[in-house]
Amino acid sequence: GRAMTTPWYVDTRLLFYRKDLLARAGFGAPPEDWAEWKRAMHAIKRVAGGDNFAILLPLNEFEQLLTFGLQIDEPLLRDRDTRGAFSSPGFVAALAFYRSLFVEGLAPLASATQISNVWTEFAKGYFSFYFSGPWSVGDFRDKLPASFQPNWATAGVPGPNGLGTSAPGGSSLAVFKSSPHQDAAWALVRYLSEPAVQARFNTIVGDLPARQSAWDIAGVERDPMLAPFRGQLSRAKAVPKVPEWERIVTEMQIVAERMVRGEYSPETAAAEINRRADRLLEKRRWMMEQGRAV
Repeated sequence: GRAMTTPWYVDTRLLFYRKDLLARAGFGAPPEDWAEWKRAMHAIKRVAGGDNFAILLPLNEFEQLLTFGLQIDEPLLRDRDTRGAFSSPGFVAALAFYRSLFVEGLAPLASATQISNVWTEFAKGYFSFYFSGPWSVGDFRDKLPASFQPNWATAGVPGPNGLGTSAPGGSSLAVFKSSPHQDAAWALVRYLSEPAVQARFNTIVGDLPARQSAWDIAGVERDPMLAPFRGQLSRAKAVPKVPEWERIVTEMQIVAERMVRGEYSPETAAAEINRRADRLLEKRRWMMEQGRAV
């Protein structure tokens, strides 16, 4: 049978940034393309001074590089999602841009575990751009002092030629067909899907309601920190729908870290990601050949 779910909440990632440092660096608005963003990051690094950086790109997280890779028009997998397509000119350009942020000293060579406290380091100016989702808005408000609140904001993700895309996320509710508690389960799903309940959930945890009518109740679009997420969600781009995807992007990031440490060029890194993706997709290719996968 078909798997069917009811959307519960949605999210995507965009930029949290130091509004004050960006202004001191000479930029009155957040950058919208890679070239302007690179100029802004260099300017911020000069303003921040010392051992500070412009952006945090934890080397053990794939989401940032994946966001860069989603900006391209080429697919990330080919041949009915049975082989990697990471050697496309667009993805190689994304790898090159990602690598340049480390080579040019704009991002620290560090994993998330090496950053003791993201909020403290952000407030200190150790980095000024940070990728995250709507759940972090509450953290920024709760963990940073009131006097610091005017100094940060959110903005859409820059792309190669203008505001770019990012991966959509979220969660859905489902009831197993074999469940002996169908009535109770569906009653819970209906309750959690009510606009007022979704709005309350947004207030508690920060995730965005799946129902547009709940946005008005929650005041999402009236919140200057949450409003940019609507535009980012409108530009969201789905990742390949294969069970192996999480393992593929994990391998992608392993190779990317080795690239920024000098072991690969963007071209050879792309080829290595393809090789690893093809290995992970070997069973899928066999199942496609047998007519047992779609």
